[in-house]
Amino acid sequence: MNTSIRTLCAFALVGLFATSGAHAHHVEGHEEPGFCDCMEGVEIDERPWVRLMPPGMPSTAAYMTLRNTTDEDIEIVSGSSPVAAVTELHDHVEDDAGVMRMREVEAITIPAGGEVALQPGGLHVMLIDLHEPLQKGQEVSIELHTRSGEVFTVEAEVRRADGGMGHGHGQGHGAGGHHHH
Repeated sequence: MNTSIRTLCAFALVGLFATSGAHAHHVEGHEEPGFCDCMEGVEIDERPWVRLMPPGMPSTAAYMTLRNTTDEDIEIVSGSSPVAAVTELHDHVEDDAGVMRMREVEAITIPAGGEVALQPGGLHVMLIDLHEPLQKGQEVSIELHTRSGEVFTVEAEVRRADGGMGHGHGQGHGAGGHHHH
């Protein structure tokens, strides 16, 4: 008789832990769309993305738009990612000859009450010395460290770049019924 009661208790406890664990996790992520484990004051509207590189390219870049809802600038000073040996913050700047070159920057500032766009041709996070080639659609997590010692993680998706064009271009080729005979 005793044993069966004890077993019952054990099962009840296990059930309790399972549900409370799931519940806690659910609450924790309730504000974010699921691709940013953001710190207080930082928001991301769209999924960050990482440029899909041809095989053999040892590095790639991640892009995202970060919004700051506080009244103080937030400075990102470094990053890290499990997929790359080195993660650096870069910008594109024109050199004296008018050539766009990438250079490492000390920090990427998300202005108070504003946003900063990391995009092709501008600021971006470089993932250098990839441990293995990234696959299209793969999720890459990137940790970003701020000057105040906060850390937040974004989940970026590996995508083919849109041929260097802006958003929305290159969509819907062949639409409009050209192919009807």
